[in-house]
Amino acid sequence: MLEQLKAFFAEAKSEFKKISWPSQEDIKGSTAVVCVTIAFVMATLAIYDMSIHGVAILMHRIFSK
Repeated sequence: MLEQLKAFFAEAKSEFKKISWPSQEDIKGSTAVVCVTIAFVMATLAIYDMSIHGVAILMHRIFSK
């Protein structure tokens, strides 16, 4: 059991050495893309929400008389 555990950690260490880690500039760029994408989706959903809300209010005014 102990030998299997040692072998596992040795293989894990070997695999971690193969990883190509991104540079700090790559991380900053990716973070900026994610933030812009989230802002765009938030704005789009806010516009849809306000539009649906406006239609609902209009329908309420028309049909509640």
